Amino acid sequence: MKIKATVIPLIIALSFALLSAGCAPGPVEIEEAVICKNVDSEYKPLEPTTVFPPETSIVWASVKINNMTTKDKITARWNYLETKELIDSTDFTTDAAGSGYIGFSLTIESGFPEGRYNAVIFLNDEQVETVEFSVK
Repeated sequence: MKIKATVIPLIIALSFALLSAGCAPGPVEIEEAVICKNVDSEYKPLEPTTVFPPETSIVWASVKINNMTTKDKITARWNYLETKELIDSTDFTTDAAGSGYIGFSLTIESGFPEGRYNAVIFLNDEQVETVEFSVK
């Protein structure tokens, strides 16, 4: 079975706090990644869960990052584990350094097929987090 997905580029965004003058930032790091039903205006997770009903048409991954620079890249790869199929992959870069949340979403208009999924999060092409969820 082929799964078709759409990632809406405009809903992948980053909310950064400005770096304080004189503060030396630490190394870039992903603090956490959470699968959730929705995100708030700063892309913080709302209604974290690992189980979704079949009529679900959108799933969010909220990623908290610290000390991101304009040279860094965050990637989310969405997989359907039942068939080992890569559904979609999205990269994020920024024009402003800082820390905050990134919201990645995966949309399947007709609803997600039942089964197991994951979102694999990469920082500068290195895998750093894997968050799993299921549809049943």
